[in-house]
Amino acid sequence: MRQATLFSALLFSITGCHGGAGQNACNPNDLEHRAYIVSRDSDEVHVIDLNCMEVTGVSHTGGQALHMLELDPTLQYAFVDSSETNETVVVDVRTLQVTRRLQTGSHPTHATLSHDGRYLAVVLEGDDAVAFIDAHTREMVKKLPGFKTPHFVRFAPDGHFAYVANINGNHLTQVNLDSLEITGEVALDGKEQPVSEEGGFADAQIDQVSGVLYAAHAQTGRVLVYDTVAQKKLAELAVGKRPWIVYAEHPFATVSRRHLVPNFGDQSASILNASAPGVLKTLAVADDESYGVNYSPLAPHEAFVMNRNKKEIAVVNTDDMKLAERIPVGGTTETASTTADGKYIVATVSSINQVVVIDAATHKVVKTFTLGKYPWSVTIPNGQNYCH
Repeated sequence: MRQATLFSALLFSITGCHGGAGQNACNPNDLEHRAYIVSRDSDEVHVIDLNCMEVTGVSHTGGQALHMLELDPTLQYAFVDSSETNETVVVDVRTLQVTRRLQTGSHPTHATLSHDGRYLAVVLEGDDAVAFIDAHTREMVKKLPGFKTPHFVRFAPDGHFAYVANINGNHLTQVNLDSLEITGEVALDGKEQPVSEEGGFADAQIDQVSGVLYAAHAQTGRVLVYDTVAQKKLAELAVGKRPWIVYAEHPFATVSRRHLVPNFGDQSASILNASAPGVLKTLAVADDESYGVNYSPLAPHEAFVMNRNKKEIAVVNTDDMKLAERIPVGGTTETASTTADGKYIVATVSSINQVVVIDAATHKVVKTFTLGKYPWSVTIPNGQNYCH
C-alpha cells in the first residue's frame, strides 16, 4: 500500500527518542492523538501519531506556501491553506489524499473552526475578505469583504459573533454568524491615526472562561480589551513595544488566569491578569520574533515562549513572574501546539527542518523529528492551536 511505503521511508528521517515517549503502539484509527505538521516550503503535511511518537504518513497537497491546517468537527478532514495558489485544500486524514480544492481567494492564511463546528473561517489577506466554509459539506458558502488585511478570526463563547483582527487597521470587526454580515467595529482609542504596515492587530484571542477578548496593537503598544458577553469595551492596557499577540485562548480551564503577550520591540513579555484585566509585570524573556506562547494544565503556572531568533523556548513562571528555564532547540522556532491532555508541547523548528516534542511537566525534549521543508505550523485535535 502507498501509505505503508511512505511510512517505511519516513522512518529513516526520524532521530532517536529520548526519555519515555513512544512506548505505546501506533494506532491509525485514533484520530484524536495526532499532530499535523504543515511545511511552508514544500506541499507536505506530515502526520505524527502521538501514541507511539512516530511519523505515520504524509499528504502531498499540491499547494504552495502552505500556512495553517484546521480540522473539521469529526476530525475526518483537514483544511490546509495554500497561500500562493489561493486555495484551501481538503484532505481525507485517513487516506491522506486530497478530496477537494476550494478557490477561496487571494492569499489565504489562518483558519478557525467555530465552536459549534458549523463554519470554518479563512482569512484572505490579499482580498481584505474572510471566506466562510461549511465544515460539514466542505463547500464555501460566503466570501465577506470589508476588512483591512484580516489576520485571524476568533469566535465568542456566545456562538453568535466572531471578531476579526485587522493587521493593517485600528479596529476589530464584529461579524454576526447568523447573517454572516459585518455588524460593528471595536475600535482602539485614537482610531483616526494612520497605521504602519502590519502595525495593527495580529489576533484577537478570547478567554473562554470569561469571554473577554484581548488584542494587542503593535504600533501603539496597547492592548484592546473587550467583554464579548456584555459587548462592552473595557480599559485599554499599556504593554511593551510592538506587542504581537495576547495568548489568551486555549482549552485548559485549570491553567493560571494569566496571559502573556510577547513584545517584539523591546524583547520582553508582559503578563496580564485575566481575573481583573491589568498588567502585572513585564519581563525580558522574549525576542524580536517570539511568535507563540503555550500553556499546559500539567504546568498550570508556566508559559512556554517560542523565542524564534534565540533558538529556544523560554519557560516563564506566571506565579512568581520570573524566568524558570530556557530550553535550547537548535534552530528557529515558529509555532507550537499543546496536546489536549497537556502532556506534550509540539513545536516546529523551521531552519533545521525539525519538530521537537517537549514534556510540559519536566521541560525535557523527549523526541525530535526531521521532516518537511521549513516546518511552519502544528495542529493537534482539541489542543492549543494558533499560527503567526
